[in-house]
Amino acid sequence: MELQIKTGDLIKDIFRNNWEETFIFDSINSRDYTYQEFFELVLEIKQNLEKRNIKKNEAICSILPNSVELIALYFAALLLEITVVSIDPNRGIEEIKQMCSVRECKFYFGKNLDINKKFEPISNLIKNKIFSSVDKNALDIFVGLNYNSLFTITFTSGSTGIPKGVMHSFNNFVKSSLLFKNRFEFSKNDIFYHNLPLSYIGGLLNLLILPFVSESKIVLGQQFSISNIPNFWDIPIKYSVTTFWFIPTIIGLLLKLDRGNEGIEFATKNKIIGLVGTAALRGDVKRDFEKKYHIKLFESYCLSETFFVTTNYEGNDRKNRVGKLIDESKISFDKDNEILIETPSMFLGYVGLDNNQFFDNKGRYFSGDLGILDTDGFLQITGRKKDLIIKGGFNISPKKIEDFIMDLGVLEQVVVLGFDDLYMGEKIVCFFITKKINYNDDLKAINKQIITRLGQDYKVDEFKKLDSIPRTTSGKVDKPIIRDYYKNQFG
Repeated sequence: MELQIKTGDLIKDIFRNNWEETFIFDSINSRDYTYQEFFELVLEIKQNLEKRNIKKNEAICSILPNSVELIALYFAALLLEITVVSIDPNRGIEEIKQMCSVRECKFYFGKNLDINKKFEPISNLIKNKIFSSVDKNALDIFVGLNYNSLFTITFTSGSTGIPKGVMHSFNNFVKSSLLFKNRFEFSKNDIFYHNLPLSYIGGLLNLLILPFVSESKIVLGQQFSISNIPNFWDIPIKYSVTTFWFIPTIIGLLLKLDRGNEGIEFATKNKIIGLVGTAALRGDVKRDFEKKYHIKLFESYCLSETFFVTTNYEGNDRKNRVGKLIDESKISFDKDNEILIETPSMFLGYVGLDNNQFFDNKGRYFSGDLGILDTDGFLQITGRKKDLIIKGGFNISPKKIEDFIMDLGVLEQVVVLGFDDLYMGEKIVCFFITKKINYNDDLKAINKQIITRLGQDYKVDEFKKLDSIPRTTSGKVDKPIIRDYYKNQFG
């Protein structure tokens, strides 16, 4: 049965029914926001944007770390029917330049960057507390808006190395969240731990809109990094978190670096829901994590373009599978077993590209992933057709790294490949040919340049020197031979 929603009425009812309930626990600033207080913040940002004469269908750009103010900015944009171009401030300067070029924006919020744009802090939108004790009747503002218009542009790396701007409406977020919610029956009793960036779908869909439409609570924490692994459980314990979105990197690092018993005791005493997304999770890692923390992990399949497609859930869970189809989602397979996807939350296209090339003649999206559907209806991902590396849950273009290194003029030939890694999902290995190189200086200098210009995610984890680059009879790099060589020598 097709999901029928009136988004404006839904949002209005969520605020009205939870008016005095806590919506966000801001652990970063030690402050809590009720639904009413959050709505007042949204109205304040909306009014300050209106004073700047922003118009419907215009765009603003956010290059901001996680904060309650950023969440309110998204809701204010919704009320103004404008678009948020969302960029991770941790990306390299070259990528940020490319991302900013996809859509001209009226305002740019974030720290000053040397990219010929005028930046300002988000605090400029909340200098004065304009609203207090707003009446519930003000919630009528949500009714009658066009929730099918362009709401967000987020970015995913393409195989060519050029970031692709993924366009979505707010209705896409709501539909996918409601359908996923039904699999787990989330409610007011659930408390989500938000520690993924709000500039990506994981932070927006999984940890903002999903808990919002579930009328659940959100604990906003610092964006995940390896440095906060030793204290990972402090915030969840303090706020009695019930629901986590784990990425394989978090799971692997907790297994390696979490030496205390606090997390084990907390998870053992409480009923915790462990959701897993963004990248494939190795079976042995899942087993070891579940055994250590007594948290059952439910894997799902979700793309930036399609949103939720499948998930495992209580009573319907299979080892080495990413779950059964969400209602209204459909998958089929091309002759090479590439997964073709249809969902009610299909993206509006990539900014500035001919989007017909990404769909077949029946309107099915080419996922770039290979898979099979078993006899019980569970999807298994068997490989990837797209030439991408998924490191720490983020798509990395090997070609982008190859082109960047070659432009430096230090190495003669390079091939970049991804290999399984326990902690990061995949690691980046650069195979190269060169006649003269100072290993201690030149390779470190290459990585320093990569981090500065492309971002930390693109850092090469290993450099491996080859005498020659193997090629096929057609002249293409023979990647299977290089992979076999690496596994035999270093695996």
